[in-house]
Amino acid sequence: MSEKRIETDVLVIGGGLAGCFAAVRARELGAEVILAEKNYVGKTGSSHYARDFMLFKEEWGDKFDEWMEQFSKIGEYIADRRWDEIILRESYPRFRDLVSWGEPFYKKNGTVGFPEPEEEPFRLAFRRTKYRRYAVISKFGARHKMLIARKKVMDTGCKILDRVMITDLLEKDGRVVGATGFHTRTGDFCFIEAKATVISSGGLAFRSAPYGVQFNAGEGMTMGYRAGAELTGMEFGQGMYVVKNCDTVIIDGPVAEIGQKRDRVTNAYGEEFLNEIPHIPINIFWPIEFHKGRGPIYHEPYGVDREKYKEELKKYDETAEGPWITMLDRAGLDIFNDRFEQYMAFTGSFWAGGLRVNTSCETNVPGLYAAGDAAGTNYTGPTYTALGSGMAGASITGYRAGQSAAQFAQKAKELKLEGSEVEKYRQIVFGPLERKSGFSPDHVLTRIQQNILPYEIRMVMHEKRLQAALTMIEFFRDHFVAKLRASDSHDLRKAHEVRSMVLGAEVMLRTALFRKESRGWFYREDYPRRDDKNWLKWIFVKREGDQMKIWAEPVPKEYQGDTSLPYEERYPLQYQKE
Repeated sequence: MSEKRIETDVLVIGGGLAGCFAAVRARELGAEVILAEKNYVGKTGSSHYARDFMLFKEEWGDKFDEWMEQFSKIGEYIADRRWDEIILRESYPRFRDLVSWGEPFYKKNGTVGFPEPEEEPFRLAFRRTKYRRYAVISKFGARHKMLIARKKVMDTGCKILDRVMITDLLEKDGRVVGATGFHTRTGDFCFIEAKATVISSGGLAFRSAPYGVQFNAGEGMTMGYRAGAELTGMEFGQGMYVVKNCDTVIIDGPVAEIGQKRDRVTNAYGEEFLNEIPHIPINIFWPIEFHKGRGPIYHEPYGVDREKYKEELKKYDETAEGPWITMLDRAGLDIFNDRFEQYMAFTGSFWAGGLRVNTSCETNVPGLYAAGDAAGTNYTGPTYTALGSGMAGASITGYRAGQSAAQFAQKAKELKLEGSEVEKYRQIVFGPLERKSGFSPDHVLTRIQQNILPYEIRMVMHEKRLQAALTMIEFFRDHFVAKLRASDSHDLRKAHEVRSMVLGAEVMLRTALFRKESRGWFYREDYPRRDDKNWLKWIFVKREGDQMKIWAEPVPKEYQGDTSLPYEERYPLQYQKE
């Protein structure tokens, strides 16, 4: 194993859409940029699996006040309206950026291509309900969209480091001055000094079944936390429904392609239970219905002749988040004629939680920025306010983070680490590999999953169950993590991932215990109602020595909506008989 010491102006960690936008924007402003990714840029992360892009433009009839009201209402009055406005206003410029990169989108005439400036692409309008009234999204026209983004990054002159796992941030004089890690195949030690660093490495997950989260272990969030950065929104975990006999497949289509208005989901008695709340992947009603003992949960057949929609389904299978139709066919599941079982699998923290940032995507630590799912913008509150807002948010925060990082790098004084400091980081990186005995990453991952993934821990929550899970996670932290052992560089990658998962799980459980109410998809069985008097607040976490400081700050009063409205009118999502 050799040592590679690299210098750059801006280091971007994570090669999803947010990372690509950060790298391109920083390079456009003249910065030397390195984009580091533990997998292969273009074939990794949640962005690779996304299909929708929320696109707002008043000239096309979109009404700003109506969309903002929906963001606020679905975000249950703790969504950050500064970011909501930014995401609406800047979705179109970033959409045009994507088109200029060579990203195709569905057009109004049914073809896939490149909309001209001011040309409105095809935008799918969802069925209106009392919960979601304004939902209009554009659709990417190519599943290989992230390979197109990779080409753009390379064409601008950024350097890509594929299969380099970043494990820790470099710190000097209270500033982040780069990061360290290793190549997951050669085992080479990588020491990257940078004037500014952008974390865009995605959310926190635990290798559960749903698609698109297998790569995310929260390393960016946790390395930021260890460097003194604040986290926010970490109590808001999500689950996604998957097909029981075809793990990773999510069914929320092909509704539009076959002329349907919605999917039908029923309990064991054949009863629909979503109560006008849209059939979306993270709906809290799924685990609540299961918790009542009314499972299994079924997806009802579409009841259509698939041959009639042969061409539409072929296009869907080629451009959807995954080749769902092909995968279901291989599993022997006929969604057009047979009902099939689905279940809710916990994923982790995406969209809402992450490193606390201002509207320039700066964290509280000088030289450190965050974008995408790693950035805690609180734009969604405890739900997912609009389909496609994840990709819109990734492009917008990536753009802003890259711009801010490049501007910081232009003025930043170069800070060098001494040899002894370098050696300290090398020991952190390779500690598990040099250990002769201890616990394997696979063993620790299994134990984490057993304590975090069950629906009754992080979806239908209760203080007693949360505390029991936290007790075990603390044991893993104190006993397993310090004795992790890796047999090779691939195993070393897994060791650092579970190191991150343990810390991330602790943060999630502690903040979930801290919020003593239910709100949106955050449901506590022991506090089954919203508490506007005490909990119209954001929760923050920060490291103080060896302790985890947790506190809450009130949401600005102008974000809180009309608190005089009746509870049922203020909150269309009613959990049970509240």
